[in-house]
Amino acid sequence: MAHILMAAMATPGHVYPLLTIARYLVEQGNDVTLFSGALFREQVEAAGVGFIPFSDDIDFDYRHLEQHFPQRAMLPPGNAQMALALKDFFAAPIPLLDSQLRDALAKTRADLLIVENCFYGVLPLLFSKERPPVIVIGVTPLSYSTRDSVFYGPRIPPKLLPPDLSHEQLVDEETRGLMSEVQHAFNHAMVQSGGKPLEQPFMDTLIGRCDRFLQLSTTELEYQRDDLPPSVRFIGPLSHHAAAERVPQWWAPDDKRPLIIVSQGTLANVDLQQLIGPTLRALADLPVRVLATTGGRSVDSLQASLPENARVVSFLSYDDWLPRASIVISNGGYGSINAALKDGVPLIVAGVGEDKQEGAARVVFAKCGINLQTSTPSEQQIKLSVIEILEDPGYLQRARWIQADYASHDALALIKAEVNALSLPNECPLKEGGITSGKDVSLLRV
Repeated sequence: MAHILMAAMATPGHVYPLLTIARYLVEQGNDVTLFSGALFREQVEAAGVGFIPFSDDIDFDYRHLEQHFPQRAMLPPGNAQMALALKDFFAAPIPLLDSQLRDALAKTRADLLIVENCFYGVLPLLFSKERPPVIVIGVTPLSYSTRDSVFYGPRIPPKLLPPDLSHEQLVDEETRGLMSEVQHAFNHAMVQSGGKPLEQPFMDTLIGRCDRFLQLSTTELEYQRDDLPPSVRFIGPLSHHAAAERVPQWWAPDDKRPLIIVSQGTLANVDLQQLIGPTLRALADLPVRVLATTGGRSVDSLQASLPENARVVSFLSYDDWLPRASIVISNGGYGSINAALKDGVPLIVAGVGEDKQEGAARVVFAKCGINLQTSTPSEQQIKLSVIEILEDPGYLQRARWIQADYASHDALALIKAEVNALSLPNECPLKEGGITSGKDVSLLRV
């Protein structure tokens, strides 16, 4: 039995994948504890997983981010908003997260640490002379940088980048300035944690210094690259992990109209008129069924003007409904993209915030969907895109191809194999900087 500590930033898209993994590892006989926001305590403990909460001063409620970071609401989705989030939400808490993470490692006497790839509180630990092995789970588009990288890695497939184009030609001056500010924020956090400024971009440091980086996708969606560190593995998506009640069977079993599912995810869903509202109106007169999920927000604002062919719920059981869907319309969150493709469903993506531009670029490159290149598409854009996907079988064929590739990967079994290899002292490879089996945690502080 291994003693495993896991850590995730306190939003559903980051916690739920790790909770799925934690539940599985507990079933395999391991002792697992999750370090995250207190909002998730009940769900974590119900799964038989131990829980350690963030301290109150860095435990932000993802449902009310604008209250914690009022500047965020003043910026439109895009690079400036993402830079602000990286500085204030991800970089600034690193010193406190680092201290609490080390305390949690000591408390649990962990043999192994598993974090999701946006838990940057692990960065100082990666430079420690002695530490347990670290596995990073990639829950966003693979962010190892290229010449056109902004915040989450390449937006243009690397093999399509002309060799004579420089970073300065591919990324505008304003965006380079934002990237510099973000890197400075991470360097400052590292110094505050007792370390040194990073020599590489923060995401490259995370990927390069961990023992395994397990990306929850395959190269049918992610870009094929020959410059990745040897730690990177593509393991395919996890089973659906959406928390939901089963939805009533609103439509007759013999209703053959295509089913369109629309979601704004669980983070960028404050204004449901960005995507869900226009989608309901755009498809009201088409011979389709529409099922909208608000990602936990109240459905009241949508119920009054709900078209006859539409239904709306707070949460949706993907297991029940994605196998029946013809199209998924989303704002491009990586979790929703992978969930749709796991069931062979083509996509329409409409989002430019967080990691959504990178996710949308992969959908287009994989030819399994359409990118509307905006967070606020018009009704006409949505309607025409739905018609195009329904009439062009190529999108469905590509989605089904990716589905078959995903089905050939068993993410949980692959994670189990890596956990067993790294948590057994005799099988734990030594990295530069030193790795301990995790039993002697008295030397974990820098």
